[in-house]
Amino acid sequence: MISLEKSKAGQSYRVTWLLGDYAEYLKKTWNLSENDIMRVLDNNGRSMIVTFKGRKLALSADVARSVKLEALTA
Repeated sequence: MISLEKSKAGQSYRVTWLLGDYAEYLKKTWNLSENDIMRVLDNNGRSMIVTFKGRKLALSADVARSVKLEALTA
């Protein structure tokens, strides 16, 4: 399991946990939840762009730390 801030561009992941300061914000505002599939479009270490549920979202690294992921296997 890794945090979203450590994810790799071009990879897809399953959301395992939402923790920390921004978890409730992500749940309520963006309807992100455990078991959602997320694809990382870009990650430069300070910010990232992801897609999930047909949405595209830019996140800072501090928000991304709240999202724990499990890599999907091919």
